[in-house]
Amino acid sequence: MEGASSVSKHPSLKPALHLRVAIGNATQVGSLSRGTPLTVVPLISASLDSEPGFPISIHARNRGHGGVDYVRNDPDGKRMRLTSDLVVGEGVEGNRETIHIHYTGIVDINNEMRRILSRSPDAKSTEFGSSFIHVTFETGVPRFKLLEQAIFVGSGRFTLDSGGLGAEYRISQVCQAPVTVAEPSAQVGTADEIGTTSA
Repeated sequence: MEGASSVSKHPSLKPALHLRVAIGNATQVGSLSRGTPLTVVPLISASLDSEPGFPISIHARNRGHGGVDYVRNDPDGKRMRLTSDLVVGEGVEGNRETIHIHYTGIVDINNEMRRILSRSPDAKSTEFGSSFIHVTFETGVPRFKLLEQAIFVGSGRFTLDSGGLGAEYRISQVCQAPVTVAEPSAQVGTADEIGTTSA
């Protein structure tokens, strides 16, 4: 049936990039015109590295003037919605290859996340699976062109260690599902063929 769903019609994910950011102290801004208050969070530093097998080699960094994360909580308090912008680059100042990263996402405010937000002494790093993002890139560097031509999504978690609060995202490229070819079924000979073989 033409409208029937099958695995081959759904996209697959190819591991692509590993993004890590260090998070600074949040500023509560509020909002008069929207239903949910705005919180602005500085991203102090960031790193973007390609995963093994990704066609582009990337080891980009940003320190000292990272980016910013705009956060709004849903009215029911069960999710945070992120809109983030940052710039990372390779090379030295004056000859630096830069990439602008923009991502939007949703974070489930589970018990682990509540402990982090409340700065509980019991807070610890969260697990992957409760934070997902859609990532877009912009760059003027020809060798990074694939970043602008593909669709990327990521799964994230928040990290808490001696260096403070951070986040890391495992980013994958959305690809066409691999084509699976059914193995041919074993052929069964006719009665005459079987008889001839047995004779």
